[in-house]
Amino acid sequence: MESKIPVISDLYRCRKCQAPAARGNSYCRRCGIVFTAQDVGYMEAHKRTVFGASPWNLRDRYRCVHCQEWLCITDQYCRGCGDQIDSVEKSMMKARVQELAARNWPSVVGLAVFVILTFFAIIALG
Repeated sequence: MESKIPVISDLYRCRKCQAPAARGNSYCRRCGIVFTAQDVGYMEAHKRTVFGASPWNLRDRYRCVHCQEWLCITDQYCRGCGDQIDSVEKSMMKARVQELAARNWPSVVGLAVFVILTFFAIIALG
């Protein structure tokens, strides 16, 4: 299941607990309730402002071990499948992120070298 990271314009608040939610979420990430049509209507009428929204998006870097929805490590429930996230699942999500980081370090080094060489080329030509 491929999902996109929510953008600022998609942010809402849960009707029950006021936790951040995004358009298309099926469950609340804090209290775990299923969003009904009435909940969605309420959230549409009570959108969050853009201030304070970006840090919430940037923390969504983990994937649910069941449905692969984007999550924050502090989430208590998956907003895609509604699974309650326990400490074992959080450990698995952290391990996956660390594994990906370990595999991608050559790309980061390559990008850094490219940026430095480009910077020096601009200075030499300028």
